[in-house]
Amino acid sequence: MPLSIADKAAITLSFSQLTQSKSNVAESFYKNLFDMAPLIKPLFKSDRKLLEIHFNELFSTAVHKINHFEELKADLLALGKRHKSYQAKASHFTVVKSALLLSIQYELKGQCSDAVINAWQQFIEDISEVMIEGLEMQENPCI
Repeated sequence: MPLSIADKAAITLSFSQLTQSKSNVAESFYKNLFDMAPLIKPLFKSDRKLLEIHFNELFSTAVHKINHFEELKADLLALGKRHKSYQAKASHFTVVKSALLLSIQYELKGQCSDAVINAWQQFIEDISEVMIEGLEMQENPCI
């Protein structure tokens, strides 16, 4: 389901609040993810700070391209494909989505309404669907 204009505005405004408050959604996300699903942690072999930098870059890019989601799709497909080499599974995305939404709520520190949470939830779902599509893409065999 595409995001409405109100959803996009809610996400953009709350993202602005997150950046102005200098919160660290990435740090919160990985803490929540590893607390919620400790068996996933071994899949993350990179340094935690590097993971957070990459997360923040993607998070920021996604929000800045919210009005041009089609432009973001190629990057998300590639990211999903790359996650296959990390042994990620489509089933992991359930806990990843929950950890991210919880992190956004925590970092907004009560400044978000149900409408904001619902908008983020839909946006995270849209991003996840494309990444899962990339994750499940079959490689073209060499002939």
